[in-house]
Amino acid sequence: MTNTARVRYRFAQWTLRAITPMSVRHGGLCMWCGERSNDTTDPDTAQLWCLKHAGLTGHTDYELSAFQYFNATMTGPTGGTHGT
Repeated sequence: MTNTARVRYRFAQWTLRAITPMSVRHGGLCMWCGERSNDTTDPDTAQLWCLKHAGLTGHTDYELSAFQYFNATMTGPTGGTHGT
């Protein structure tokens, strides 16, 4: 005989909000060796890091990315999983 538990799911609504003092950040990644630039608010600084790294190492493949930090805030009913 197997024991089966009944589970009830409740879903909650969430909202993402940008962390206001944090602006969009930029970074460079060398695809050859995995070395990364420091993240910066200036996209030109991230690109310059890639060019300097290329000059020092001869590595030629890079990824430039832009990202922003967010907070998740519950806006709807409380969620969770409750067993009965």
